[in-house]
Amino acid sequence: MDVEKTMEFILEQQAKFESNFARFEAGMQELRESQKETDRRLQSTERLIRRLARLGAEQLAAHEERLEAHEERLDAQEKRFNEFLQRFDAFLRGQESGNGH
Repeated sequence: MDVEKTMEFILEQQAKFESNFARFEAGMQELRESQKETDRRLQSTERLIRRLARLGAEQLAAHEERLEAHEERLDAQEKRFNEFLQRFDAFLRGQESGNGH
């Protein structure tokens, strides 16, 4: 009788183990599938980030070029303005000399 109970206990434990193991395998399969989806999304996100970084770098370069062109125009305008001020100052000094000052 004790042997029968022991065998029955062992068979019950084995059945529970097999049931638990089957659930474990199913859970692992779900986890693998979920990991594949996560990997796919991560790769997609990485591609998007690289694309955005490249576009950002291109836009930054374009802005830097425009800024440099504006600075060059501003320098040229400043130079012309200073030349004008020198001529105007010379003109005013000439006017002062002509008036007897």
